[in-house]
Amino acid sequence: MFKKISKYKITSGIFALSFIFVAGAMAWAYAALGKTSGLLILHFNNAVGINQIGGFRELVGAGVTGIVLVAVNFAIALELERRDWFLGKLLAAATLLLSVFLFIGFAAIISVN
Repeated sequence: MFKKISKYKITSGIFALSFIFVAGAMAWAYAALGKTSGLLILHFNNAVGINQIGGFRELVGAGVTGIVLVAVNFAIALELERRDWFLGKLLAAATLLLSVFLFIGFAAIISVN
């Protein structure tokens, strides 16, 4: 596994950045909202208003799901990279985009609450 990581440095770097985005979002949410005991606004829509409320546990669940997604996609991308360089980089870029969206979602939840 470490040979693949050192061989495919660009793909590994993109996944490291993806992991930093997700872990950073979780750390920021814990720092900002970890002490709250009440309900949090998890989704807000301008047309309808508050759509979803929940606790800090739901935020942790979203973050853990994001970390698992990055880890599984990393393993898949390393195998794809070995077979076809384009598909590995495509999966890496898609995972980075998803982790940035997750970070933006956490930022929006933090700003609303």
